[in-house]
Amino acid sequence: MLTFILLDYKSAEATLKCVSHFIEKCRKTPDEISFVMVDNSVDDENFGKLSKGFQTVASLTYEGSILEEKSENGYRIFLWKNLENAGYARGNNAGAKIAAQFLKSDYLLFSNNDLLILDDFLDVDALIEESRKPKVAIVGPSIVGRDGKPQNPYFEKSFFLRWGLENLCYPFARFLPKKWTSGDLQETFERNPVFRVMGSFFLIRRELFEEVDCFDPNTFLFAEELILSRKLHDRGYVTHYVPSVHLLHNHSEIINKKFDFSKRLMIRFNSESYYYRNYAGVGAFQVFAVRLILKSYILRKKLFKKVKNLLKGSK
Repeated sequence: MLTFILLDYKSAEATLKCVSHFIEKCRKTPDEISFVMVDNSVDDENFGKLSKGFQTVASLTYEGSILEEKSENGYRIFLWKNLENAGYARGNNAGAKIAAQFLKSDYLLFSNNDLLILDDFLDVDALIEESRKPKVAIVGPSIVGRDGKPQNPYFEKSFFLRWGLENLCYPFARFLPKKWTSGDLQETFERNPVFRVMGSFFLIRRELFEEVDCFDPNTFLFAEELILSRKLHDRGYVTHYVPSVHLLHNHSEIINKKFDFSKRLMIRFNSESYYYRNYAGVGAFQVFAVRLILKSYILRKKLFKKVKNLLKGSK
């Protein structure tokens, strides 16, 4: 059994559409595919929309909240109402636990709700077969954004290059050689294994996910796949990229609407610096110094924006 796990935050329509899209694109039978939706919204209206999307087969109390079993064209779907907005890691951990307890899932496929399958069908078999190769734990497909640019796979980057140098050099960072910038996208895929794949869509064997204690719950929106990849790598497992499976990441704007640029940047920095401190051996002083660089960058960026606006207004 392979179970898709989707986390929802005030985007019921998108989640329902995504599940229906996956069902339509899958050639696996209902005995082989199932779904778990976790509603992180703490919003009765949003949960109501999710609940009405598919026929309810049964309803029970799970972890102090509502768990509904649903059905769509014979596929089993579980919907759980989280009692808090627990973030990506804890929300998906809850979904994985439901998949294990109620569906006895062998494979977990974590997915955002803003993805479209670009192929005639979703080749789940290709992902599963790749995951069965020796020491392979995580498998991710080709993902492109709306601009057509690739979003997979990624290589490992040092903390200072990831967060320090480019921000320190702003507004002249565009003159830096590409290898010295913050980007960690492996633009030309050559061979497996890769360091990591995007957290918006990837497959992992459930036993391995549980072996490394699932997602680290100490992050909120970012770095979860970084940490998961590192924990697995430290145990001798690897991540593989499958370029023959193609998806479009029709990126949601919910996070952008909830947090402004500087807030999003600091949330991402806090999550990634947690990874670098606790899993990559970066010292506290370096994190402190780079945090100062980042805050300085945010102030400089705001200042340059004000100057630019003033110059525009004077014309």
